[in-house]
Amino acid sequence: MIDQNQPGATEGTAVTTIPAEHAHFDASTLSKMLAMAAASNAVIAVDGITHLLVPDGYKNVDLTAAIDAARLSPARKKGTVYLSDQDSFLTYVKEQGSPATTRIFADVDTRTLTAIFNDHGNVGAGDGAGWRDHRAVFTAALSKEYETWAANDGKAMDQEAFAIHLEDNIADVVEPSGDKLLLVALSLQAKNEVNFNSARRLDNGQVQLEYTENLTTSAGGAAAMEVPRTFAIGARLFKGGEGYRINARLKLRVGGGKVKFWYELDRPHLALEEAFKGYVQQVRGAGSYTVLHGKA
Repeated sequence: MIDQNQPGATEGTAVTTIPAEHAHFDASTLSKMLAMAAASNAVIAVDGITHLLVPDGYKNVDLTAAIDAARLSPARKKGTVYLSDQDSFLTYVKEQGSPATTRIFADVDTRTLTAIFNDHGNVGAGDGAGWRDHRAVFTAALSKEYETWAANDGKAMDQEAFAIHLEDNIADVVEPSGDKLLLVALSLQAKNEVNFNSARRLDNGQVQLEYTENLTTSAGGAAAMEVPRTFAIGARLFKGGEGYRINARLKLRVGGGKVKFWYELDRPHLALEEAFKGYVQQVRGAGSYTVLHGKA
């Protein structure tokens, strides 16, 4: 047993004695009893930090999770919820967040808004530290139409593949008119059996493709067709978001009687940043929550 009153005992320590009636125990049993007695004094505090001393041959078992699981409800809120649209994100933030302890981080690189409901409080106001493990996350997912245009940005295509791409996505073209660019696409498909000789720029901003008809399929002879040097698409950048205009430069290369087409979107990252700023402004206007740019 442990006797605090034994000679030599000091405050905060314990002296262990073995009653005479238990003196017949073997060495192994006595060793276990001493270890158990030591374990009763295993929790000590040093400079405000609690330490647990575990005797040799014993281990510490943390029952916190088991105890929490047996509760009717958790002791505190934690976990991360992922929302798929901005309205759902705002609804959840208003339900769970207090302006005093909630901060929202906007990361333009990943197009992500992260709300931390138990963030660290304002030290100057006397608020304490937070666990920062109760969160809501919204990531602005790219729209299918933008992904299609972005996937083919700078990708060289033969005339038929380029014509099919234009025809499939003509609804997104806003300048020149979709009908005009569709006519170009159909003309390219119709000229699949001709030899392209050269291309030159015209004063009207278009490119003239000169080609020679195949004598076996037509009356033959030299001819030309014009294609625009630039065009613009108007498409949603994010799912459920608003449409944005993005300019594109149409480029081509003639060689071996064939022509290759590709387009280059004009700084699409700026359009993405501008669209994401709209989401940030919407969050700022939805309440008195602190919104910061950065990673959570």
